[in-house]
Amino acid sequence: MAKGISIHIGLEYIDAVHYGSDGALRTCGKDCLDMKEIAEAQNFESSIVLLNEEGTRDAVSEAITNASRELVLGDILFISYSGHGGSVPNENSDEEDEKDESWCLFDGFFLDDELYALWTKFAEGVRIMVVSDSCHSGTVTKVPPGQDPSSMIISKYFPDEEAKKVYFEHKSFYLEVKGLASKSKGLEVKASVKLIAGCQDDESSYVLPADENSLLTRELNRVWDAGQFVGTTVDFFEQIKEGVERIANDNKIYQKPNLYNIGKCNERFNTQKPFGIYE
Repeated sequence: MAKGISIHIGLEYIDAVHYGSDGALRTCGKDCLDMKEIAEAQNFESSIVLLNEEGTRDAVSEAITNASRELVLGDILFISYSGHGGSVPNENSDEEDEKDESWCLFDGFFLDDELYALWTKFAEGVRIMVVSDSCHSGTVTKVPPGQDPSSMIISKYFPDEEAKKVYFEHKSFYLEVKGLASKSKGLEVKASVKLIAGCQDDESSYVLPADENSLLTRELNRVWDAGQFVGTTVDFFEQIKEGVERIANDNKIYQKPNLYNIGKCNERFNTQKPFGIYE
């Protein structure tokens, strides 16, 4: 019998000591708990929730590593992240844009190279579904003093200049992180990873005024329809993308979700309903 494990990360604020500000967001906790609800409704065996200060670099790495030890051929891991995304300088220039994309976890950036290294730990035949409601570029809409944040369109982008400053203030730490992650660069990802991302790498993900969820998660919930959705992950993604782009256009912003595939092709994963455990 196949097994499902889920990990849900939501950051409504981050460590101001490390980042220089707390990066306050107001919907990420609900995004996180909504994704946990989906996993529980699909009978995932265990669901880990890491909210705010619980969402540290070590906690996320440990949760994913532990899942890699438990899951075998036919099993599924569902990871959701809602929070800021950012880009830090890549002095090794292994990225086309010379930047490493990252999640802004509570106590530090979690680099895309680190995620890749974690994916290499999983056995062949494991399915990994990632929903990342964050972004790596764009323009921040700051809330003016005295204005209700719920009345503003909020970007989930951590500005490049601020990210660069944080990186160089903690450069020795991030160089050590990159050095450890680089040991996995020649390794194959044997699992099958599908990543639904809130936007393209050169865009922002948004929270609309008075919404309880970030825009990607809002549309994911609508399309999922409490499990009534019928179709494949590609069908699911295309409906979410259509909804996000329509709403973004109505609000005179630009957000275009993306679907990435990493690792080995898994035809069953390609044709199944999203989040399904199955046998």
